[in-house]
Amino acid sequence: MNLKRAILLEYRRIHDATPDLPYLHARDGLPGRLGLAYEALAPSVRELEQGRFLHWKAQDLYKLSPRGLRVTADASELDREFPEE
Repeated sequence: MNLKRAILLEYRRIHDATPDLPYLHARDGLPGRLGLAYEALAPSVRELEQGRFLHWKAQDLYKLSPRGLRVTADASELDREFPEE
């Protein structure tokens, strides 16, 4: 599993389900959705934020950036950026 890809797709699910409030708390919400401890997810979340795929709102609260929305909307672009392992 490509962890960054899984994280982005989870944020995309949140965005699609609640576009008016597309935020997901990385420490509290994301681990339960992906079945991994926050400590395993945190480095990838930070890298996605630094790569401008996620926007930071508050401590550990993120949403997809315009770049993240574009990448997750196109399967071929998602495969290019984050290939399946």
